[in-house]
Amino acid sequence: MAEHENLRLARESIEAWSAHDPDRLTKIVDEKFVAESDTLPASVNGPRGLAQFMSVYVTAFPDLHFEIEQQLADGDFVVTRWIATGTHRGVLMGIQPTNRRAVTHGCTVSQFRSGKGVHDWIYWDSGNLLRQLGVLPAST
Repeated sequence: MAEHENLRLARESIEAWSAHDPDRLTKIVDEKFVAESDTLPASVNGPRGLAQFMSVYVTAFPDLHFEIEQQLADGDFVVTRWIATGTHRGVLMGIQPTNRRAVTHGCTVSQFRSGKGVHDWIYWDSGNLLRQLGVLPAST
């Protein structure tokens, strides 16, 4: 698949997250899709797992929005640097709503094959998010 098509699919994924549209998101991933992150206790598997993963975050942050800062493509891989913003209005990882607005930076490395997402590696500053929610002490 051409790199420009993989870039388009990676953009589509971020746009689906911002639209809170699991159907749109799951249409662009393979049945054997896997997402991994140091912030997750286990990998996210398949379209259904991905839809459930989205539900956790859009329930916790009903105004969740992503902005793409940069994208780089190399063959089957696309690296997307992003900024996520939202207001914590639902339970997240056992943390009751704080009604605090948060901004965090992250990066997703996506692998595509035959026009579908097959693997995501997600890296983001969860410590920064937890400080903004008042769960961790502010940095000194």
